[in-house]
Amino acid sequence: MATASVKIGHLGLGAPAALLPELASFYGDLVGSGPAAPAGGVTVRVGETILELREAAGSPFYHVAFLVPGDRFDAALAWVREHVELLPDTETGEPVFDFTNWDAKAVYFHDPAGNIVELIAHRGVGEAGFTGAFAPSELLGVSEIGVVCDPPSLAAALEHKLGLEVWDGTVEGEGRLAFVGAKARTLILCRAGRPWLPTGRPAEAHPVEVTLVGSSEGLVPLDDGGRVSMTAS
Repeated sequence: MATASVKIGHLGLGAPAALLPELASFYGDLVGSGPAAPAGGVTVRVGETILELREAAGSPFYHVAFLVPGDRFDAALAWVREHVELLPDTETGEPVFDFTNWDAKAVYFHDPAGNIVELIAHRGVGEAGFTGAFAPSELLGVSEIGVVCDPPSLAAALEHKLGLEVWDGTVEGEGRLAFVGAKARTLILCRAGRPWLPTGRPAEAHPVEVTLVGSSEGLVPLDDGGRVSMTAS
């Protein structure tokens, strides 16, 4: 059962200090600038989400997806191809992934920090009838963020404290994913070492801060020093 009416209002990720200028340029060119960032950080607005990249030790990397209106995937595909090199399916060589069980299509690419960034469109979600060339202002927000954790314990905490439920997948099994929240606005709970699509790079735990906008208030701390919190809409 999915959690109704939730969105990702703010997403904070770590990045190497040396890459912050390049990340600022990359995301500025891709989606435009955002609110003023704190010292040592970069912020961009992606629809309903403020994405913040903060200086962090090491080389953190994440999986994050941006939500495209369900009727604008082809236009978004043409647009993103002008900016990035798409990552192909390692088996078919094709860059477009058709998730028939979700009635969704997606493509993937890397940002300068090696994050696996996805554009995903769920048919029937966010459709406004726009036509013509795609504009980055049409992006609806962050659709997915991978949270590397112990899925059973985190899923239980998210349900108990924030009312968030697993709407697809499962917390059981080393190679499985659990999708928590709501379709098109979801936390992907993943064990460390589980390969991410489409490159197969093993998942690593790095600090992530997620602020959801939903129907309640609360906070769930994460083992790596991050947190998932919710504010009432």
